[in-house]
Amino acid sequence: MPNWIAALILAVASLALAGPSQAQATDQGDQGTELAFMPRTLDVTLLNEGGKYVAIDLKHIPQGGVCRMDQDATIARMGPGTSPGTTRVRYVAPQVSPGGCPFLTAFDLSDADYATARAKFVQMKEEATKKVEQLKKDLGDKWDEITGKKS
Repeated sequence: MPNWIAALILAVASLALAGPSQAQATDQGDQGTELAFMPRTLDVTLLNEGGKYVAIDLKHIPQGGVCRMDQDATIARMGPGTSPGTTRVRYVAPQVSPGGCPFLTAFDLSDADYATARAKFVQMKEEATKKVEQLKKDLGDKWDEITGKKS
């Protein structure tokens, strides 16, 4: 299974656990949580009150500490950032490699980087949707059998 499909499934599952209470309204009106993929690897400043514990590294990163967000990591928009031209986001996938940010790390990302990240996510989502629709078409009635739907 390609990594981006696994990341998408993991992100959706993480958001279901994190709940919609994590999202904050924006000036444009909140339509729910938006997912995106980190556009590039960046060192980010952790904004979580009290910091976060990194289980894989067995260490604590204090609020204001720095951690690494890897390219293509799944993030969710939380609202406007602290400074103008930034968006507050949260890392919504568990950390699986040493040296990175812990699960649910909150940090600010430039609006330009967030726009790039969101566009990448939307493009991959559209590609995945097209593939599923093609599978439905190719399988016909077998699709309902495979997915457990009864006619």
